[in-house]
Amino acid sequence: MNTAKAALMLGTALFTTACVQLPEPSEQRQQTAVLQPEVAVTPLLYYTERIADRLFKDLKPITPGAIAVVSFTDVKSLAPDPYNLSMNLLGLQLQESMLTVASQLGYQVKELRLASSVKIYADHERMLSRDINELATQQSVRYVIAGTLNQSENYTTVNARLVDIQTNTVIAAASDLVPSAVLGSAEQVQLRQQMLYRNSQ
Repeated sequence: MNTAKAALMLGTALFTTACVQLPEPSEQRQQTAVLQPEVAVTPLLYYTERIADRLFKDLKPITPGAIAVVSFTDVKSLAPDPYNLSMNLLGLQLQESMLTVASQLGYQVKELRLASSVKIYADHERMLSRDINELATQQSVRYVIAGTLNQSENYTTVNARLVDIQTNTVIAAASDLVPSAVLGSAEQVQLRQQMLYRNSQ
């Protein structure tokens, strides 16, 4: 009798121990989630350079002439939105990427923001400017890359075009979508040396 009772108690103890050692399904999912690395958001530069590549991909030979690139702006106002920092910075980064890709492809690119002289400060030097008084009064260019931004909840539609300003002809165009997650909120975005960075904090 005592032997049977001891065997029963031992079996119960083993069963209880086994139940305690088995984690709950939710705990297993949490442990798995901890082990899996967080998927990084695709950098903004990937999208801006992709749009630039699309713009020049099927471009036929053009009459030689300098290309200027201007900021991409809101599709409705055709101007920067003072209340939408993330979209404004996207427009600036698109300008930088278009300029870079066009130059890498061998086109003659004109820097409209080049000042007449180098400005030297205590902590930096500057040659680019948006002060009209520091820029050349006339810019000799044949083509302009311009574009518009149309922001919705989940993404921003980017429309880019290369225009021959002597004939007002659009000779190339491209469109793409930039996910809102890439931009983040206005508080998560900051401008450093005319490049977009996301603040993860």
